[in-house]
Amino acid sequence: MAAIGREGNLPMYKLICLFTTLLMLSSSPLVAQDYILYTSAPATATLGEAFDQSTMLDTSVDGVQGYSFGACHDSTLMTLDAVVDGATTLVIKNGGPPDFNQVNVLTDGFTVGVVICFTGCATLASGTGYELNVATYTADVEGVSTTSFCDTLGAPAVDTVIVVNGASVAPEQLSVSVEILGVPPIPDPEFIFSGPTESINYDGNSGLANFSVAVQISETDHSASGADFPHETQGFSMGMANDSAVMECTGISVTLPFDADFAEGGIFSDGWTVGVVFSFTGGSTLGFTEPLDVVVAEYSTVAGALSGTGSTETALTWSDLLGSPPVANIVVVDGASLNPELVDGSITLQPVFDQPFLRGNCNGNSGVNIADGIWMLQELHLGGASGTCAEACDANGDGGYDTADAIYVIYYRLLDGPAPTAPFPDCGAVAGVDCDATNYCP
Repeated sequence: MAAIGREGNLPMYKLICLFTTLLMLSSSPLVAQDYILYTSAPATATLGEAFDQSTMLDTSVDGVQGYSFGACHDSTLMTLDAVVDGATTLVIKNGGPPDFNQVNVLTDGFTVGVVICFTGCATLASGTGYELNVATYTADVEGVSTTSFCDTLGAPAVDTVIVVNGASVAPEQLSVSVEILGVPPIPDPEFIFSGPTESINYDGNSGLANFSVAVQISETDHSASGADFPHETQGFSMGMANDSAVMECTGISVTLPFDADFAEGGIFSDGWTVGVVFSFTGGSTLGFTEPLDVVVAEYSTVAGALSGTGSTETALTWSDLLGSPPVANIVVVDGASLNPELVDGSITLQPVFDQPFLRGNCNGNSGVNIADGIWMLQELHLGGASGTCAEACDANGDGGYDTADAIYVIYYRLLDGPAPTAPFPDCGAVAGVDCDATNYCP
């Protein structure tokens, strides 16, 4: 294990003397490019964060016997906390630590001196990615801090050299920079009111439809930035406007996992409002871990507003102008009102046309006569052919098709009985009835 200290440099002085002796015994030429000393580090660090930098060595020459270096950093931006042996140094002498290993931690950096084996029993072979030391720093001030190898640390100052075959050479040296970033602010709670986007079928013959849609509340998850999630909400209020020329709200209901202490709404020609307090005593709160339907609104189309065969799109927009006084779109957290993101909705109204038919015309020929009564009896009792509009065979309009309908038609045509119910005597459509096709109605 490396000896670490801030006071005295006698062991390092002895190391320099040893390296000088080794150098005097050498006659082999060494080239700086054969050895690259560099530092690996994260590109960025956050203010107050601890981070590591590793001192690394690449060598293209076998027989490295030792090394020394100084590593300087900008002490105005970061603090050196500790230096430990790297993965290579821990096993550098035949699986164990080196014979001599001195590390000095200073204010502006640290120095290292290593002799692998005094008797030459072990050396470092050529290779890349040798980890010599790991230094831990704390980011103190925003800015860009550079760590570089230097020959100015210690007394006497420690040179940056690699020793091979008794000779020392200054290696190629690569510095590294770390950008120290300020701590990002924790995001405020962010809620979303989402309006419905739906396609609704309406009766193309009458232009009428009744339908309901749901609106949602959700919260954006900022927990990765250090924010709480979910926030416990205490209530909300909202208002949603619609085009009163196309449709009108006929009812609203609050849909929560529990009964709120207060949940009241208002319905207007051009929209609706609602205000909800989960608990007056604070006993109930609600966290939106996922989008949740909170209100269901019921609508009806306006008579005469829709016609033709094309679809009609109408907007549902969040509004702070509905009601008297106007109701704001807010979520309540810790007694404070938060403005949510408002996502408008829309309703696409698509006409569906019911097949026009003539009641009593069961066989599909023009008009209603005794032949229709006979057709009914044959279909019902003799396995005769079926028509394409079952509702037309319900001559008496009682919602069923049976022998009574055949008798009804015969009485109407021969015995002055009552006429079939509407649609009669002209073709017409009835919403939702069983009628696939007719070939006699315009």
